[in-house]
Amino acid sequence: MKSYKDFFLITDMDGTLANSEHEVSEKNKAAIDHFIKQGGKFAIATGRTQHNVGPYMQDLTVNAPCIFYNGGALFDWNKQKFIKTAPVQGENLVQFIRHCIQVFPNMCIEIFTEEELYIVTDPKNVDEHMEREKQAFVYAELDEILDKEWIKILLCDTNENLLTVREVLVGFQLDKAMNYFFSAPIYLELVGKSISKGSMLGEILKMEEYKNKVVVATGDFQNDIEMIKLAHLGVAPANAQPEVKKVADIIGVSNDEDLMHDIIYRIMPTFGLK
Repeated sequence: MKSYKDFFLITDMDGTLANSEHEVSEKNKAAIDHFIKQGGKFAIATGRTQHNVGPYMQDLTVNAPCIFYNGGALFDWNKQKFIKTAPVQGENLVQFIRHCIQVFPNMCIEIFTEEELYIVTDPKNVDEHMEREKQAFVYAELDEILDKEWIKILLCDTNENLLTVREVLVGFQLDKAMNYFFSAPIYLELVGKSISKGSMLGEILKMEEYKNKVVVATGDFQNDIEMIKLAHLGVAPANAQPEVKKVADIIGVSNDEDLMHDIIYRIMPTFGLK
């Protein structure tokens, strides 16, 4: 039986590990379990938090540090403990948030901390994705959470409005103070300067246990690009955005066709299993 002891597989969640029904298939779970039993290391890299990733982790084995908050945090899932966090900062950040609340009345603004996910906009604007998944969050006035350490900020609105917001962000001179990117057409995310899934993967690879691993990374959207480029083998699912496919080394099946199974049983063996 082939050994996976030299491999570290890290995957995005939505649109990659999870299918269009927002589930991790039994075939993917079985493949990951086999991969780990044969010595492989497996982790998740997602914009989600340690709280709202929970429904996807049922019967899913993870044995390596996970990247949450789109790179804002490194988390030990088995110990339920943060390894590292990177706060988002900026001299004009609060003024920028106040501006968005005032100018974009339909926007949902989510502010993530280690303890809670706060929504600081009108309750009627709550993201339907959060409602569908019954994600836990707290409504708060912006002034009530200024003393907390923010790990990530997510702005939810139409793509047209968010493209405008991206220009406004530059006007507030925040482009030099933080990293910002789309994780979906209706989501603009703000994290700390130079922070991304790729930068936090780099932190994992500094750890003694992972220094010599062959890294296989997969994801479908813009926020996965740095991670895919850093990996020894970058895999884009068939449903990935064109710009992700351009930087990937190989294209796998779609997230609805058991991508993890495809990577573990078809792609990895061609990459040199012992």
